[in-house]
Amino acid sequence: MINDLVPDPDSGTPESPYSADEVRLMLDAADAIKRLHDAGFLLVAASNQPAAAKGIASTEQLQAVHNRIVELLAREGAALDDWRYCFHHPDFTGPCDCRKPEPGMLLDAATEHDIDLSGSWMWETPTETWRPAAERAQGRFSLSIPAARTAARARPATPSCATCRALWE
Repeated sequence: MINDLVPDPDSGTPESPYSADEVRLMLDAADAIKRLHDAGFLLVAASNQPAAAKGIASTEQLQAVHNRIVELLAREGAALDDWRYCFHHPDFTGPCDCRKPEPGMLLDAATEHDIDLSGSWMWETPTETWRPAAERAQGRFSLSIPAARTAARARPATPSCATCRALWE
C-alpha cells in the first residue's frame, strides 16, 4: 500500500481515497520505493479499485487519485515501473480474472515485464487478499506490514508470508 487509507463515510472502514485531495502517502512509502529501486527491483503496483463499478466515484476521480499518488512519489524522487488496477466488482460488473484474489493482474504484469513470479516478492497490507492470488500465480509471497489502523484485522504470518514492521527490515 502506497497511499494512506481514509474512513469510508458510510461504514467507517478504511478505504482508498476517492478524491485527489484525500491522498496522503504512507509514512516512508517513497523512501521504501527508492530503496527497492536502488536494490534493482522492478516495482509494479496492483490494486482493486471498485469504486467506479459501485457508483461511488467516477473513473476520472480514480485517475486523479492515481495521478496524485504519482505526483507525491515524484516529489520524493520515487516512482513505480507499472501500475495495475481492477475497476470491477462482482456484484456490479460480474466476475473477472483481475480482481483479487484472482491472479490476473499479477499474470498480466509478469507477461508484459518478463517477470519470474516464482522468484518474486509481494508487499501487502495485512488485510489484503493477494496471498491466494500470488499462490495461484506461483509467486513467492512474503512481506506483510501491519499498521496501527489494520493490526486488529491482520492475517497471521505463514510459511509464504512473513510480517515485518517496515519494508526495509
